Amino acid sequence: MPSELIKTLSHSKKEIRDEMNRILSSNLFSRSSVLSNFLKFVVDETLEGRTEELKEYTIAVNALGKSADFNPQVDAIVRIHAGRLRRLLNEYYTGPGKTDLIKIEVVKGTYVPVFRTHLINKSNGITAEKNKTIQYSRSKLTLAVLPFRNLCPENEFQFFVDGFGEELTRLFSLSQDVSVVAHHSTRKYAVNPDDIRVIGTELGVHYMISGSVKRTAKEIRVNVELVETMNGIQIWSQTYNNLLNIDNLINIQDQIIENVCSLLGGYYGFIVRKSAVAHRKNPPSMVSFDAALWNYYFHMNFSQESYLKTRQALEEALRHDPNYAQGLAMLAELTLSAYSLGYPTAENPVNEGYKLAKKAIRIDPECQHAYQEYAWANIYLKRREEALSAMDRCLAINPASVSTMGTIGFGMACAGEYKRAHVLLTQSLNLNPHCPWWFYLGFFLVHYNNKQYKKALEYANKIETLDVFLDPLTKAAAMAQLGMTDEARADVKKLTKNFPQIADNLKTSLSTFLLDNSLVDEIVKGFNRIGASCLMVFLSLIE
Repeated sequence: MPSELIKTLSHSKKEIRDEMNRILSSNLFSRSSVLSNFLKFVVDETLEGRTEELKEYTIAVNALGKSADFNPQVDAIVRIHAGRLRRLLNEYYTGPGKTDLIKIEVVKGTYVPVFRTHLINKSNGITAEKNKTIQYSRSKLTLAVLPFRNLCPENEFQFFVDGFGEELTRLFSLSQDVSVVAHHSTRKYAVNPDDIRVIGTELGVHYMISGSVKRTAKEIRVNVELVETMNGIQIWSQTYNNLLNIDNLINIQDQIIENVCSLLGGYYGFIVRKSAVAHRKNPPSMVSFDAALWNYYFHMNFSQESYLKTRQALEEALRHDPNYAQGLAMLAELTLSAYSLGYPTAENPVNEGYKLAKKAIRIDPECQHAYQEYAWANIYLKRREEALSAMDRCLAINPASVSTMGTIGFGMACAGEYKRAHVLLTQSLNLNPHCPWWFYLGFFLVHYNNKQYKKALEYANKIETLDVFLDPLTKAAAMAQLGMTDEARADVKKLTKNFPQIADNLKTSLSTFLLDNSLVDEIVKGFNRIGASCLMVFLSLIE
């Protein structure tokens, strides 16, 4: 953390050190000198602006007493103790430290602590202060999966019931869009659960998934619901009915869990969508949580205004936390997107996006978003094989992520891998039809390449974004191939009037992100097929 950033902390160094000392003097930490030394070292180094020194080697030697020949490649002791430290800090703040005003967290994927205002409290069963709603101070959306209730006669199929909470927690934990509380932390709520708002306060989560399992003589019924913990309101629910087949219970469970994760999880799932809509009602503060939601909003509303606001939010978040890997990946994505769309961006946006993605991977080698943007940077650099390799790595990190499935499908289409692109895009939309407009662009590219122009036009008509030249271009190119010259004129006029520089350099603009030169030529050819006389009419109208 640079020295200039220290000045922007919402708490003084003394306040943070006092909080650290309260933690170290608690019974939880007094029993572990190793974790106490670990915490003290990373906090002191951060407050002194030496976050670049917080690596496995320096922590091992300076905090854990390892010798100078310590090798983090063969000894995972720092990673193991970091995991223990995170768990113990969480236990402290849900126990003796639940009323502390400052919260010290060591976010997974980094050894740099963050210092937050701790507003998660409990009093009189609901909130710490009368007439005040529960507030959350977290770097991202948080979720807990409660144990499902067994409503079967004589508690039959308990293994089946338990499997829902455990497997949903595991799959949501693979996503970096939502932080998930460990399932063992929720087991105490299996019997006689409190008010949902109290549980949310104790666990420090924004959302909770709960459910129940019933059976009749012929059917097994699973009910799943999503609750917003601030007000205890159920905001989504689904009932799954299946014929009772004892030998097929695990398959039934897998199908239900896949459906729930597809609809609720991922960057375009219900949880992030719901939070983004709620956040837009009030001007957001510029912290990591808000930056992620702004990034989602930009994806769904590609415009220069939303781009500029998102960039401001991400840059602010990274000033507060330079090792926020997901934020670095999102900024890489924004930088590269701006390059394609002609928005103001970095002086050398492709190299800048490449460096941001690489840095995110160094900080968190399991950051799926970082590999996604590393792939895109390689597409812009015309390194097809490197791009495809990064896409494969991205998918491998979390194959269940529907949002990533569609995004990589679009990337495959841009790289000329049309068959794989079509499979991934189709799977993604079948599981969750809510998607950004450029998923449809991926389908357009696939069908246009296959000379299926009616299908290409069908998907072009779903690309509805006013500030992007691809909206009128795809419609006009497909209609031109179908001989629909009169119908295409409005889109030719829109492209020529609103994006004159792109219209004059169409091939160059498309070639920035499409690696198949023959497809680029076909799209340009289709657009030009409308005829020079038609274009001359439109040009005369706008002069």
